[in-house]
Amino acid sequence: MKQFVSKISLTVVFLFLSITFLSAQETVSDYLLTAFEDLNLQQYDAQRDFLSPRNYRLPIIDELELRAGNDELNYEDLQYAVRIRPGNPWKIRRNNAFFNATKKELSLRKELEFKENLLSRYEDVLDYLFEQQFYELVLKQSSLTSQKATIFQQNMESDLFDARDFAETKIDQVEKLESLDDVLTEWNQIRKTISVIFGVSDFDWSTFELISVSTIDSLATELANSSINSKELELIAQRIEVARQEVRVEKADFDIGYIQGEYFPFTNRDSEIGYSVGITIPIFQNNRAQIAERKLDEIELRNEFESEQFQDSVNRVLEYEYLKNLIAHHNQIVQQTEEIDLEHLVQNLARVEDYDPIAILEMKEGILKLEEVLLKSKQRVIEQYLEFLFTFDVLTYQPLINYLSEDLEPIE
Repeated sequence: MKQFVSKISLTVVFLFLSITFLSAQETVSDYLLTAFEDLNLQQYDAQRDFLSPRNYRLPIIDELELRAGNDELNYEDLQYAVRIRPGNPWKIRRNNAFFNATKKELSLRKELEFKENLLSRYEDVLDYLFEQQFYELVLKQSSLTSQKATIFQQNMESDLFDARDFAETKIDQVEKLESLDDVLTEWNQIRKTISVIFGVSDFDWSTFELISVSTIDSLATELANSSINSKELELIAQRIEVARQEVRVEKADFDIGYIQGEYFPFTNRDSEIGYSVGITIPIFQNNRAQIAERKLDEIELRNEFESEQFQDSVNRVLEYEYLKNLIAHHNQIVQQTEEIDLEHLVQNLARVEDYDPIAILEMKEGILKLEEVLLKSKQRVIEQYLEFLFTFDVLTYQPLINYLSEDLEPIE
């Protein structure tokens, strides 16, 4: 019995360690793949599954009619007939084409929905990574402010002490605590969002290498010169095709005639069996209003396609130019930061025999302030970079790539 309990305990421990290990292995690419699992995609799968041929295919025989007649109102004149109205073959083919076009439209709608889901996942990852960096930065700023306050408190009787500077430092301490709380709240919120979607309680992306601005610059130029079709335009084009097929179905909605087999059991004839055939010539259609309505839908969609095509071209140019401007601005900030070279100045001040520790700390605060400016600038660049990828329909381009990773690793 003890051995049995011991085995169970070891199994439980093994499972716990396995789950913990797997949780720790959850990567950014794994999170991006959860875009496939959103509930808003299931409706399109359900609709496509429903559209099997047995649910929309028109029957070969429209109508089967049993008839009995008697012209002379006597027993000897009794006659029977079976009338079959075959399905319109043009309508059958066009109906099949219509629903095939509808299924393709559903697939494109699903792709667009997935594209939205994937952008949302990218934004979650970006928020998480930058909130983490801002949190670490504010921690450093708060630590420097605390060091300044400590130095003032330890040197109240010396020339180093300044009451006004000390008061400002204490106020700055409070402000840093507030900033730290705000950043930590935002970071925890995005962590919760990711955890719920991920289905894990903990994950670690501290080793993830975020894409650099220089890589974004070269990649954006390459993608801007590529010719990746717009999913929105593909959807509108397919909606036009669906509307066109609807018009064709309506035009083929007429009765083509009948075939009738006849039986005369009591007449004095050489044969008791006969047949008759009728052909319908659709000179006038009673569904012209429906045809006109479907045609208007097609015309409206064609105008929408032309408008979207123009707007898509404009958006691509604007998104690319805005991204390039942000990159140029970021590079300018980097250059100005290097020219200021506060770190070198701090090193020189530390070598001075009677250096002022408060001045050193203030210089270090300046360095952290520059890091914050650079971090915010990079955040703006990558946020616009995601919008650029979304506009150029690159996010869902196969094979899928993690566009936030520096080495642009494939998503598998």
